[in-house]
Amino acid sequence: MATKYYLAIADRQRGESSWSIIFPDFPGVTSVAGTFADVMHQAKEALATAVEDMERDGETLPPSVEDDAMPDYDRAAFHDPRALLVPVETKGRALRVNVSLNEGLLARIDDVSKRTGLSRSALLARAARMLIATEANS
Repeated sequence: MATKYYLAIADRQRGESSWSIIFPDFPGVTSVAGTFADVMHQAKEALATAVEDMERDGETLPPSVEDDAMPDYDRAAFHDPRALLVPVETKGRALRVNVSLNEGLLARIDDVSKRTGLSRSALLARAARMLIATEANS
């Protein structure tokens, strides 16, 4: 996996308590946060979902900040815009690794793998992502 950064704009209209979040590079990808403290979490979730969908469908991701791309946006369309650089994990080159696991645990992993239709590697990667996300939110 590789980390890329994309611009998000958080804005709160006059008289509103919630923050709207948009991504100029990802038309139609939006989110809402109840407080500014929740904006980054909501932005990360929305962007991660969009990127996963695009990668699954074989679509090309827009250029990111790492590609020296910074989208322009109409600042007049916002009341009080806050620009954020939002990180997202993208597909990277698969690497072969050697790990040691208890044989009982490995049997349980293989059982779940068969039931879910995921390969052992895909199941372990999914579990690792879930744990990392949980740890990042605590």
